[in-house]
Amino acid sequence: MLKRIAARALARRKADPTAATAKPGATSHARGRAQGGIVQSSLAGHSALGLGLGALIYIVCLSGAVAVFADDLSRWEWAGTPETAALAPEVVDQALATGLARAADQAGGVEKVTGLYGLLPRPDWPHLAVRAYTLAGAVTWRAGADGVLADTPSDAWTDFIGEVHMELSLPGVWAGLAVGTVGIALLSLLFSGILAHPRIFRDAFALRLTGARRLGLADLHNRLSVWGLPFHIAITVTGALFALASLMVLTVAQVGYKGNLARAYAPLSGVQVAADATPRPLPPLAWLQAQVADPTPGAARVSRFYYVERPGTKGQRILLDMTRHDGLTQGDRNYFDGGGKLLAPLGFLDGPVGMRVYGASLALHCATYGGLAVRLVYGVLGLALSIVTATGFSIFLARRRDRGRPLPRLERAWAGVTWGVPLAATVSAAFTLVPGLAREAVYLWSFWGLVAALPLFSLAAPTGERASRTLRLLLGAALVLLAGAHAAGHGTGLPVAALMIDLVLAVTGLGFALSTGLAGRRARTLAARANPAP
Repeated sequence: MLKRIAARALARRKADPTAATAKPGATSHARGRAQGGIVQSSLAGHSALGLGLGALIYIVCLSGAVAVFADDLSRWEWAGTPETAALAPEVVDQALATGLARAADQAGGVEKVTGLYGLLPRPDWPHLAVRAYTLAGAVTWRAGADGVLADTPSDAWTDFIGEVHMELSLPGVWAGLAVGTVGIALLSLLFSGILAHPRIFRDAFALRLTGARRLGLADLHNRLSVWGLPFHIAITVTGALFALASLMVLTVAQVGYKGNLARAYAPLSGVQVAADATPRPLPPLAWLQAQVADPTPGAARVSRFYYVERPGTKGQRILLDMTRHDGLTQGDRNYFDGGGKLLAPLGFLDGPVGMRVYGASLALHCATYGGLAVRLVYGVLGLALSIVTATGFSIFLARRRDRGRPLPRLERAWAGVTWGVPLAATVSAAFTLVPGLAREAVYLWSFWGLVAALPLFSLAAPTGERASRTLRLLLGAALVLLAGAHAAGHGTGLPVAALMIDLVLAVTGLGFALSTGLAGRRARTLAARANPAP
């Protein structure tokens, strides 16, 4: 292969007699042409990727920026449930047993309950939730400060947004394939964007927000890309790896284990327990925690969640997460057999290098270290990445218009995507205020239905700018109404954390409404009527 390439290069040189006798200045001229070719090729590939996957990339980025605040938004969503930073292990045991019994009654037997999940209270998330998995789906109950489960199940909107980010609401392997493809495309866009703009670092602080719209968009796009580049790369690489993990494990199983998926998954799934349908109660949580307590002084760990496979049987396997706050990898996941005997930790803290890297990558991607300050940084940079993806497509459309080849229908449809996605998320969140409609199916249909419908409705607007202004106004009004309804619905008992979120939602909504310029135009119209021109 290398010989054929060399022969072709030599043949091209012989076919161009001027190449050997070129003037000295021609060399630098040719080098400039070659560099220009690289830039043009990179720019063409950058635009093609952005056009093909722009909407999906935008949805994944924006939902990720919101999902970073899952714990905070859960406290807003559960504002009507009394908070408790800790519960006695015996109280948690009773709540888990109650949830398992309810799920078994609904499914027709404990053997038909495939999993039991407990989200345990801690200082930064003072609630208890129990979720049971059956063949018919998942059912979640919230518990009050006394640990007693509510009679009516409800689904968390924040869990739904997290699933949009991680799975795009797709089933099975298709979710990993779609999100992994988005991650790879986004990573390609980041690097091709750098290659397509040789001056991107030199002009890192050049920002022209006045003047031509395309130049302002381009500067905003490039500056946010450069300022957050390390974050963008870290998040994109880790996200793509997690999304494509199932496909990579499938490949490893075919190559190294003759198609045995169980052996390929073994390092990630922990020690297995043989299935046995003989009834057996859940082991006490206090006994599980005592076996994995850190004897080091000042190294206390907190349990974040508890998961049981095949609960209520002799073949149950328990996973208990134990978190600490002294590093990037905060904790480990410990496995127990049906009787509560410790099998082995997964190895995030002191296992093989690969497992420690995997555990650190999870924390790095999900911002589960550093507390609220780190989440705020992730949120700002995540929104910056969302703006980068949205403005990238807008720059393409503005460039077409400047060259006299506008795409008006696509401009209006893209406005429907840019502002329709956050509007759809806001409308779906509003259903959390209606107890009977706080279900995952309602969130699913309302969100994706509006995501699909709003770009189509935007085609009725006369221009893309008009569609953008209309949707921004609707988004602003929806955010203000959501914050007002939430605060009014909970009254004076609203926790401080939830009140702060309501204030942020209201201020953000007012900002979007004011950005449409309707107030300014109305004031100018009234002034013109009061002082007519002579």
